[in-house]
Amino acid sequence: MSILDVASREEWAALEREFHERFGLNARVYDEKGTGVTGQALWCNALCPAVKSSPSGLSAICSVANSALAAEAERGRATVIDACDAGLIKICVPVFQDGRFVGVLGGCGLVPEDGEVDTFLVSKGSGLPEEQVETLARDVPGISQTQAEAAARFLEERLAALQQRSRG
Repeated sequence: MSILDVASREEWAALEREFHERFGLNARVYDEKGTGVTGQALWCNALCPAVKSSPSGLSAICSVANSALAAEAERGRATVIDACDAGLIKICVPVFQDGRFVGVLGGCGLVPEDGEVDTFLVSKGSGLPEEQVETLARDVPGISQTQAEAAARFLEERLAALQQRSRG
């Protein structure tokens, strides 16, 4: 059983594109091991690709947040909305198929309305110069809690529809 039993790579890619266009978040579908399913990158800001292009940034910031929130979503069998160590919103919707955890749907990359990018931590974690991080952080869009909850509901509803269809 895998996340590809719920929907094809192409269907997940279409969902990522629609989610990104609708809510302006970096959109990703991950399997149960935390590996991206589609291979596409849909960025909502210039900071995230800069961080992810650094091996230390990817492992110290992005992977840690994804693993922690995916594990929390799996344990609680419920959507988690939180912030990564960089201070950016992260949404994780767990995917269970026939009672088995097979992955997460998610989005990230916007600043919560009551938060800010932790430029010092991003610089230290990624190895990027702090001045560069500060410049990139200025253009990171914001998101309200209400908008984040609407984005999570969208993913939950799309997931339910895909699962209903896959059960036939």
